[in-house]
Amino acid sequence: MREFEDELRSALRREEPAPDFAARVLARTKSKRAPRRTGWVAAAIAACVLLSVGGFEYRQYEGRKAKRELLLALEIAGSKLNIAQKKISTLSQRTIHE
Repeated sequence: MREFEDELRSALRREEPAPDFAARVLARTKSKRAPRRTGWVAAAIAACVLLSVGGFEYRQYEGRKAKRELLLALEIAGSKLNIAQKKISTLSQRTIHE
């Protein structure tokens, strides 16, 4: 492990740049302008917005679907409970009259 640490320390050691480093960097920035990519940026932003809206709409759709399914399940359970309650009521009425 010590060898790895020594290599890492050596690789990350601070070195002074060449004396003309700043001049070379400034010369490069002046000679080459970055290509305009506003069209790509706008397209990327539009894609992000569309995906976000699409994701939101899909979650809304899934939520409405889950709500419908829950209401149906509650309706079915309620009707089954009503049937069971009627049977219990009928059985209790028989035992009272007997």
